[in-house]
This record gives sequence, structure tokens and C-alpha cells, in this order.
Amino acid sequence: MKPTRMGDRGRRWAWAALAVLAGWLATGAGCGPRGEIRVVSDPPDAKVSCNGVRYEAGTPLAISRLGPGRYYLVVEKEGYRAERRSITLLPDQRVVVEIRLEPETGLLLVESDPPGADVQMNGAYRGRTPFFLTDVPLGEHQFVFEKPGYLPREVRERVDSRVPRRVRVELVPNTGRVVVRSTPPGAGVRINGAERGVTPCEVEDVPAGETVVEVGLDGYEPFNETFELSAQQTREVTATLKPFPTQLTVVSIPAGARLYVDNQYRGETPQKITDLQPGEHRLRVELRGYETAARTVYLQSRVPMVEEFRLVKNSGKLVIVTEPPGVKVFLDGEEQGETRPGPNPMISEPFEVDLLPPGEYRLSLLRGGYEYTPRVVRIEANAVTPLHEKLTRRYVPDTRVRIRGTSGEIVREGMLNRLLPDGSIELMLETGTIMIIPAEEILAREPLPPSR
Repeated sequence: MKPTRMGDRGRRWAWAALAVLAGWLATGAGCGPRGEIRVVSDPPDAKVSCNGVRYEAGTPLAISRLGPGRYYLVVEKEGYRAERRSITLLPDQRVVVEIRLEPETGLLLVESDPPGADVQMNGAYRGRTPFFLTDVPLGEHQFVFEKPGYLPREVRERVDSRVPRRVRVELVPNTGRVVVRSTPPGAGVRINGAERGVTPCEVEDVPAGETVVEVGLDGYEPFNETFELSAQQTREVTATLKPFPTQLTVVSIPAGARLYVDNQYRGETPQKITDLQPGEHRLRVELRGYETAARTVYLQSRVPMVEEFRLVKNSGKLVIVTEPPGVKVFLDGEEQGETRPGPNPMISEPFEVDLLPPGEYRLSLLRGGYEYTPRVVRIEANAVTPLHEKLTRRYVPDTRVRIRGTSGEIVREGMLNRLLPDGSIELMLETGTIMIIPAEEILAREPLPPSR
């Protein structure tokens, strides 16, 4: 028979038929045992290739009618790293292959100008610039850059592969500019409490936000203005300074006297007053323990004036020593303080109450467990009144002492007065009666119940 000439289309069909037959034979179709490979992935819907044959249906996927032999699986999903497995299948064997796909991540260098900015990626803090990230998931991400003194900056960056990328931002200073002028010029300028020059002046790099500008010049009332300064904004401040009407400084010896000007309280000396009008004014100073002093002064505009008062003392001093110490002292019901122990623990150091106007005072002393009858003391001007006051201890039995006697144990109850250095006990048996029990005779010391 004469051979038939096969065209190109016929040859293509023949090759396709051979490929189908080869695949059929490779899977063991039509003969021998049949097996199955079931592929499960996390996440699902991944594409599977088996021995080079790609299956479009996503996982979970069952590949059946397989003969015994070795099979090579490739599991892929967009955004994840491909996983590969080699499976040896026995006759009629069914195998489940579980695959966990790891997300594919990118490499990112994060920088800022200036450096040192804190960066959040998708709301989570990732570091301070500059730094390098090796675990950036593929896709679009939001980056927020923050640095004190600069405006926050937000950018978006898309990562599509493991090819290293760079995110770099330039931060804008969160500052503004303030221009200050004054009439007359030459006044000192303070911005937010810091000295920034003299007028006229231009101050750069003023932090945005509430801004306080103060302008001051000797002989003039201070000027201040508060405003909100925005980033990159220029704000002009013009200060028209008003001269002080007068300047009066009042001092007293000793200091700390209450000052009244025209019967109005103006503070304690020394005191500088700059809001008085020129003319006549009445000054008065008062200090406890000193005579009140007053005089009339005449103030001139823009002429500084200093008035000094030397106060005359007209008070006395009370010096109290109490027995025992730790006693609160009251004069006319007002607490003055508490006496402190001296070298002798039973007697206090001298307690002084100074600057007492002359006259009579009711003295009361108070300490728990002691009694004291209030008395009247008289204070003389420019004199010291010394007192030594002894309080009476209130008798309240609180201690039981067991004593070794010649014929046996003896029990004594009373109020513990004190413990002597050698271990002996001073016990008050009743008001005014004190017994000293030697240490070698003491068998035991016990507290009495509070009800006793």
C-alpha cells in the first residue's frame, strides 16, 4: 500500500493521543491495582501538580486511579511559599497528604530623614529607624512614622515578592516661626519661658501648639500674648509697651510684714509695687510681735522709690521646760508645738514661743497618761518668761510582778513607772507610792488586762 502523507494537523492529533496514552499507562489505568492520593492544605484552595500534571481544582483534592510507584507533588497558592512532597504509593493504597503553606514574606528596609522615628506597620509597633524587616507579608501595608518635634507621616507600600524594597520618608518639623516687634524696640523676648533675643527678632523652630510670647523692658509694663501656632506657620507679634506709672519698693526689718497701701493688702515685705498712680499714698506694715508702722509717701511717674520700715519689737518670749518631755503646749487653746527630750530623758529641752504680744495667756499642757492643771502666765514686752512645768502621771495599774520572797512567791500589781538599766523595776503601787523591785528578785513581769 502506498504510504499516506500526514499533514501537520494530523501529526498534532497523533502526538496528543500518544500523550493521553502515556498518562493512562503511567497511572496504571486499565490494569493492575489502583490507589489514591488525597491532598489537604492549610489554607485550602491551593493548586496541586502531580508528576508534572497540574490540577485546576483547588484543595482539598483527591487524585485517584493511581498505580503503585513514586509520585512528586507540588502544592502552590498565591501569597504562600510552594511546598513539595515525594510519595511512594503501594498497590491499592490510599494516602492523605496534609500540607501547611507558609505565607510568603518580603524584605523591607525602613528609613527616615532624620533617623530615630518610631514606626508602626498596620497599627503594630515595628521599630525605630533605620531598621530592616524580613517578615513582611505580601500585599499593601500602612506605615506611620512618628518622632518628637516632627509631624507624623503616613505612607503605604506594596510588597509583591522577596526582592528587597526600601521605604524612606522625610519628616517635616512640627515647628513654626514667630516674628516679634515692639514699641519702643530693644525689649527682651521670651517664648514659652525661654529667652529668645530682643525686639525686633525672628525666632525659628518654635514648637507647634500653645505658644506664650512675653515682651519686657525696664520701666514698662510687661506684655504677653498666647496663641496656637501651627506647623510651618509664621506668626507676627507686635507689642506696644506702656510705661510704668510708678515703682515703689517697700522693705521692712525684719521682713515678712503685712503691707497695706491705701488700706488695701498688697502682700508681705519686701514688696515691689508697679501699678500705683502718681500722687500721695498711705503705707502701713504690720508684723506680729512688733508695733504697727505707717507713713504717707508721694510717688512720681517713672521715678523708682524705696521705703524702709524698721519695726520696733513690743513682744515677749515664753520658754517652757516640761517633765516629762513629749508634751503638747497650748496658749489660749491654740497649739504651739511639742516639747522634745533633752539630755535627761525625763526632762525636755527648753521650748520657746516667741513674738507674744504682752498680756495674759492661759497655758495648757497635754500628754496621754498625765494630768496637768491649766494656769495663767503673763508675758511682758521685751522680756523672757521661763517656766518649768511638771505633769502628774495618771495612776492606771498595768503591770503584775511576781517576786521571790523568803517564804515563797509574792505578787505585786501597779503601774510600771520605768525600767532601770540594771533590770530593776520601778512600780507605782498607788498614787504617790513607788516601789523599786531589784532585778534578782523578779520571777516574772506580766501586763494586766486593759479592763483592770
